[in-house]
Amino acid sequence: MEINPPALFKQWVRQPPTWAVSVGAFLLCWSTFVVYYEVKFGLNVPPSTSGDEVDYDSIGWELANGRGFQVNTGDADFRRPYDLAAREADRFQLGPPHEWIVTYRPPLYPYAISILSRCFGRQLAATRVMDAAFMAGTLALLVMTLYPRYGWPSVLISIGLFVAVDVRTRLYGRAILTEAMSLFLTSLICVVLIRFHELKKPTVRTVWVYSLVVGAVFGFSLLARTMVVLWIPGLTLIVLWMTYRLTKNFRQTFVAAFMFLFGLGVVVSPWAVRNVQVTGELMPLGTQGLVQLSAVFGDEVWESKGLWVNLDHEGFFDDVIDESQTHLEQEIVKANWSKSKAMEWALTHPVKALALFPIKIIQECRPRNMTEAIILLLACMGGVAYWKTPTTPLMLAILATNFFAIGMTWSVIEGRFLVPVLFPIHFLATIGLFGIWCRLRNCCERVPSHEPFGR
Repeated sequence: MEINPPALFKQWVRQPPTWAVSVGAFLLCWSTFVVYYEVKFGLNVPPSTSGDEVDYDSIGWELANGRGFQVNTGDADFRRPYDLAAREADRFQLGPPHEWIVTYRPPLYPYAISILSRCFGRQLAATRVMDAAFMAGTLALLVMTLYPRYGWPSVLISIGLFVAVDVRTRLYGRAILTEAMSLFLTSLICVVLIRFHELKKPTVRTVWVYSLVVGAVFGFSLLARTMVVLWIPGLTLIVLWMTYRLTKNFRQTFVAAFMFLFGLGVVVSPWAVRNVQVTGELMPLGTQGLVQLSAVFGDEVWESKGLWVNLDHEGFFDDVIDESQTHLEQEIVKANWSKSKAMEWALTHPVKALALFPIKIIQECRPRNMTEAIILLLACMGGVAYWKTPTTPLMLAILATNFFAIGMTWSVIEGRFLVPVLFPIHFLATIGLFGIWCRLRNCCERVPSHEPFGR
């Protein structure tokens, strides 16, 4: 059989493989974001000191210098970019130096920063380039999922919505926060679940391997963002549902759920053991979630209509902490106090506690600007119009899992808790706009109800 290279090249250009389209989308998004950040803000400009970014920056630098998982704003090399920037604007003022062991931040993102700091020295630019790569990687996974099903129009739509329309991708691709990494990892979970969902007559071993992989990837996601621990019930149900659909066997289904939890436990257990040893308490995921429990259930969160309240600023802990305690001791005391008060409030006000659940979800989902409103509207349209396709119910199930986590915690003013699920949101938004495009072009008969994952 003769091979005609020009003909093959023309066919490849006319209908390129999925991997090539995904790589192209990644490079386009990554380069666009990096250039945009450098031109508009400067890649190495420090973040504002009013949020969480300083903590992650400092922990990463401490790890890079072998001083452990701690914050130390007194280190001269660490302070240098902040002190220089503070000459121009007060938002970069670090204030008095402080140093303490940290149990209230997840470890994966600071460890990634530490690797970059070992390679490039004291930096902020490489971290932002990394975060932009996580955002671009999410788009690549999105394109990899859409292109085999809906062709080039869906690719162009997804790139336009992700890069140009949605401000959250540009904002959190630059912030020195866990959102970009968390989004990429949850997107990877979505892709693995889609592949799992589309298996044809799999062996029992294949089903168990997929369940184990989902659990392991989810474990890394948990190490990037502690809040996703509340995804465990939802993801377990998703694994049970998909396994039973594939095997029609209850025993194999429950073994698959066990494999999912086993993969999760293997990844997370070293961090859990470290936190128990450091705190001397049964706090495997650290103190942050427990400290904030009274921001989940309490008068303060009820009065704020589900929005997060800074309990420290409200004086909530004034009666249980004092200056004689170390920062770690204060965190442990605050965690125990907040947990007891939250349980007491929930038992005393059960109706309010239940009512807060939908209130928080509504607060988080409401659009903060026009672009978020456009994405939300298109996602709703996609979910309704393509409900019968195999992938859409899975995307909605993942969104429901995140909504459960929001209802069990709190909402935030800027809507940050939707960022980790931008993959299913943009998937639905893309097919929503794709459906409109098809109707305008009178090509709805071309829309497939199901196609294999790749070409």
